[in-house]
Amino acid sequence: MPVISEPSAIASALRDAPPRPPCGAVLMADPAGFRVESVINPWMADATGMLNVIDSMRAREQWNALRQAYLSIDIDVQVIDSAPGMPDFCFCANQAVTFLDAGNRPAAILSRMRSPSRQPEVPLFERWYRHKGYQVHQLPHGVAPFEGTGDAIWHHGKRAIWGGAGPRTADTAWEHVAAITGAPVFPLRLVDPRYYHLDTCLCVLTQDTALCVPAAFDEASRQRLHKGFANLVAVDDEDAANFACNAHCPDDENVLIQKGSSDLVEALVRAGFGVIELDTSEFMKSGGSVFCLKQELV
Repeated sequence: MPVISEPSAIASALRDAPPRPPCGAVLMADPAGFRVESVINPWMADATGMLNVIDSMRAREQWNALRQAYLSIDIDVQVIDSAPGMPDFCFCANQAVTFLDAGNRPAAILSRMRSPSRQPEVPLFERWYRHKGYQVHQLPHGVAPFEGTGDAIWHHGKRAIWGGAGPRTADTAWEHVAAITGAPVFPLRLVDPRYYHLDTCLCVLTQDTALCVPAAFDEASRQRLHKGFANLVAVDDEDAANFACNAHCPDDENVLIQKGSSDLVEALVRAGFGVIELDTSEFMKSGGSVFCLKQELV
């Protein structure tokens, strides 16, 4: 499958893409080792440059509440144990992207993390996926970085991927991701360092609806998004800073989202979504929220 950059080709590519089943389970990573030990994104330090300090007990409570929220909407939750010395391990969207291969077998493409501090996470996730029977794939040598579902967001109901290119994933990764998954990839150029992963500025809700932060993308990418979604909801700077686009809608019906974006939540409710507002403020100190804290399983 190709990387499709021409906006006019996106609608037909989505129409022709094979169906993709809805999410029925997620992986979460135990947050026991969660800390902020260095600045690898703009959210990890305060205005004076001091590292954010994590309240570990409160982070655990927030993580447990997110896990319970998934269970409450009949999404199974599997858990990978924490690892010592890996403070960002809990953000388990980043170490791989999962998919069903041509033989309908569960598979994963392993990430090539940009930050040296996060690179040791990947072999532990590889071990977990292999133990669960996943076919594990690597990108060719020298293709880096690539940060999994942080930048690879599946279009709902279709085997097609929106692929972020910029701070954490190289353009060259997407042709290989398309070839391995058999899914077309629609590239999106990230141009604002605050939105270092695609999942900080794009949230796919249904086949037709998505939230996005327009200023996070270049003009060509905005055109692609408008061709991909009949209802593209612009998220303002205030809600974007509240990680509203790092929400997750696993089933086209329920949106798990950081609390505090009241107008956006009201709009989602009017549109017929069930909304579960959560407090992920401790994890936001490290640049992540709901979407970052899980990996969809297949």
